[in-house]
Amino acid sequence: MVEETFLNTLSRYQLLKPKDKVILGVSGGPDSVCMLYLFSQIRDKFKLKLLCAHFNHCLREEAESEERFVEKMCAQWKIDFVSEKKNVKKFFNGDSLEQTARNLRFDFFLKCARRYKFKKLALAHNKDDVIETILMRIIRGAALKGLRGISPKTKFKNIVAVRPLIELRKKEILDWLKKKNIPYRVDRSNFEDKFFRNKIRLKLLPILEEFNPNIVNVLFNLAKATSLDYEFIYSFTKEQFAHLKKQRGKGYIRLNIDEIKKLPDSIVVNLLRLAIEEVKGDTRRLTFKHFEQVLELINKKDSYGSLDLPLLEVKKEDGWLTIKSLLF
Repeated sequence: MVEETFLNTLSRYQLLKPKDKVILGVSGGPDSVCMLYLFSQIRDKFKLKLLCAHFNHCLREEAESEERFVEKMCAQWKIDFVSEKKNVKKFFNGDSLEQTARNLRFDFFLKCARRYKFKKLALAHNKDDVIETILMRIIRGAALKGLRGISPKTKFKNIVAVRPLIELRKKEILDWLKKKNIPYRVDRSNFEDKFFRNKIRLKLLPILEEFNPNIVNVLFNLAKATSLDYEFIYSFTKEQFAHLKKQRGKGYIRLNIDEIKKLPDSIVVNLLRLAIEEVKGDTRRLTFKHFEQVLELINKKDSYGSLDLPLLEVKKEDGWLTIKSLLF
């Protein structure tokens, strides 16, 4: 069942091609060990070149033994192994230790891709991870984009991240590993409810399953449907943005208000996201309330007006909407 779902996922989302060079992000936990084994089994059939990349966060006593465990497993299955060690706590700036660890880990993967000239990265996210992510975003606040959860395939700069276990439940993976007698390591911190994701997994999800035992599949299908809708909206928005009359400069962009007013509000909000990403690099710290304020500014009869948004200044003057980054 696991092998079949794995192969179907690879095919359905076109995650793999023959002769691909794939970095495998492996922590030593059950999901990544499952993925490592499955790739080792299809390597010859697809003529793949595989590289296992392990990032040692130095956050737990077991970190050193986990690194040796993954290295030994790679030697057993004849897969090239590379690792990097960084004390995540030294890079922690008080925001989120989890996010700091993820950023450093992904930086390591990108470094491996450049050094070894690999273009694909396989990550072991499963269906439960998707559901936890969706619930986290709903609680914190999310628009259509956030409700997509985790995509099977995502492009980052010059590397494509693929997630071939995305349609497997955690329990399926654990049962399969037990049946195959394949060892793995357990991160004890996954059972501590001090982390937000763990609270979702350990407390909220069991309650939701009382209301609907099939809640995981319901939310997973919601993510897939939302992703399809968002892809269309995003593609259409990019097309409109490309043809929209605009002016650019260092740290700012001006958009023609008359042309913006011809578009539906949903497209305008996504168009504003594209514009802000262009001048600022991202839309962090911006909420839907901020975008509503910009919409109000655009639609007001007054020819002039301004807004102060997080790290942004938005002005309406002479028929133009100017979005300026305060980082410059």
